[in-house]
Amino acid sequence: MQKGCQLLTEILHSLVTNHHMQIAIIASGSFQKHFHNIVKMHGLHDRVAVRDFDEKLSHLGYAASDFIFMPSSFEPCGLPQMTAPKYGSLTVAHDTGGLHDTVEHLDTAANTGNGFLFRHFDASGLHWAVGQALRFHAQPAAERAKQISRVMHESAARFNHEQTAADYIKRYEQMLQQSVTG
Repeated sequence: MQKGCQLLTEILHSLVTNHHMQIAIIASGSFQKHFHNIVKMHGLHDRVAVRDFDEKLSHLGYAASDFIFMPSSFEPCGLPQMTAPKYGSLTVAHDTGGLHDTVEHLDTAANTGNGFLFRHFDASGLHWAVGQALRFHAQPAAERAKQISRVMHESAARFNHEQTAADYIKRYEQMLQQSVTG
């Protein structure tokens, strides 16, 4: 996550000032001091909140946000990108590992996807994905609501204990079948 935080620090000031965004950073770690420094240096206290990670606060963040950032350079699994869409918060993520498996780029014309993926792991790649998210956010409210409702329903059906257990059982059965026939 450290490299992902670095990308976000590179574009944070631009996002807040050029796109008039409000950002809540709910995370602990070594990069937190950099976020605090950016907020202090640019006087962004009214637009950027930086808080230590807390499970309850993170769920409030999902519920109150339009987007969550997961600009990880490597992510074997990750949970936020599976939790946030249940609340209607769409993920902006680097197309890697478990993020690749759980986030599909939003295509409103095809009525598919649940977030915004960038392939080039650099500040311009993240900025491009944020631009895609902002274009979605600029759509008429009724279209946004339709897509977000779809994403919420699909995420609730896909990212739950029952479905995950069923997927594991299916994979184990496939492996057993391969060992019998192989």
